[in-house]
Amino acid sequence: MKGQVIFQLLRLLQEETDEQHRMSQQALAERMFTRFGVKMNRRTLKTYLDELLAAGYPLVSSKKTRAQADGSVEIMQTDWYLEPQFEVSELRLLTDLLAAMPAVPDNQRDELVRKLMLHSSPMSRQSQSGQQMVFLHTPPAKQLLYSVDILCEAIRRNRMVSFRYYSYMLDGDGNPVQVPRMRSGGVAREYLVSPYEIAVSHGRYYLICCKEPHRTLSHYRIDRITDVAIMERFERLPIESLSGEHPLPENLAEQLYMYSGETVHCEFYADTRILGDILDWFGTGASFKWVHYPDRIRVTVQVHPIAMQHWALQYGQWVTVISPESVRGEIANIVHSLAERYPTANQPKES
Repeated sequence: MKGQVIFQLLRLLQEETDEQHRMSQQALAERMFTRFGVKMNRRTLKTYLDELLAAGYPLVSSKKTRAQADGSVEIMQTDWYLEPQFEVSELRLLTDLLAAMPAVPDNQRDELVRKLMLHSSPMSRQSQSGQQMVFLHTPPAKQLLYSVDILCEAIRRNRMVSFRYYSYMLDGDGNPVQVPRMRSGGVAREYLVSPYEIAVSHGRYYLICCKEPHRTLSHYRIDRITDVAIMERFERLPIESLSGEHPLPENLAEQLYMYSGETVHCEFYADTRILGDILDWFGTGASFKWVHYPDRIRVTVQVHPIAMQHWALQYGQWVTVISPESVRGEIANIVHSLAERYPTANQPKES
């Protein structure tokens, strides 16, 4: 009975108290009876509070003095509250990070937020109540959290995994639907991989792995993985056996758009107005030199060549790639192709 009561008291403190919502011992005793039907005198309640303090729970109280009839002074503890496990700003950060992952289904996102709120203060729950978010993203992945759970277990146990991988196609009504990648014979393709890490890039989960029978790294969107299973019979390949001196990406630049394959040393000129964007995409992996103060800088990064092409085109108005020449050439080809498809006002439109 005692064990049950002390956990009920802890739950009451977690859910109904914080620095702005303190309770005297009398108020705690009344709430214990109202919520759980437990009658407690002041001495018993104080014993339980002391036991929670001794167990390391962050209980806070203030001390007051009360004069006794015999002239002595009694020191009392009152205004009890339990410090929340998360501050309001910390919970907002965590819930916003969940909101930034479009592949998480709404019901699972709501359940994760609910679990986080169990460790929050009443003030945090009040600030979150009534908030609604609309997600204008790709369709969620029903098996995302399950797939992450299985992949984490496989990595921990040093085992290979199998899965099917989906792509999008349009159905007869023009709606996008997921379909498994197929083999030439019309059978759904099954992938067998050695998993090494799970990476997060731009709100999406990626599995970094080696796909049989290759000896190089590949990346797969976890929200497009289904039917994942641990292959108990097969240990994953040691990462040291793969090709490349540094097989796992070491910085944001190497994970840009999560392309697989070798990275290259790349240099480009950039307008200083997009310095913040460069840091957002490349992080501390980028180095800078002044070219023309205060308007132009020279940036050096280690990045996948195709990813660099896409990024340079995205920021084409403010970026000029210097090297390698192969990346410059591919960008030039794409730009010429785009120019043909988007003629100026004096040029005929492409039919």
